[in-house]
Amino acid sequence: MSDYGKNKKPINHVKCDVENCIHNNHECCCTAKEIKVGPQAASCCSDTICQSFEKQR
Repeated sequence: MSDYGKNKKPINHVKCDVENCIHNNHECCCTAKEIKVGPQAASCCSDTICQSFEKQR
């Protein structure tokens, strides 16, 4: 496990379960400056993705 997002302030009310993203503080919170979710058209939750995802190295 990495410490990438540990010391960054989380975005209020944005939860994240993606443990290998550098923006996840490993407390299920996103620490990205902003998030972008796509694509433009979706008909259910599984049709969407977080375009702010960055894999931990």
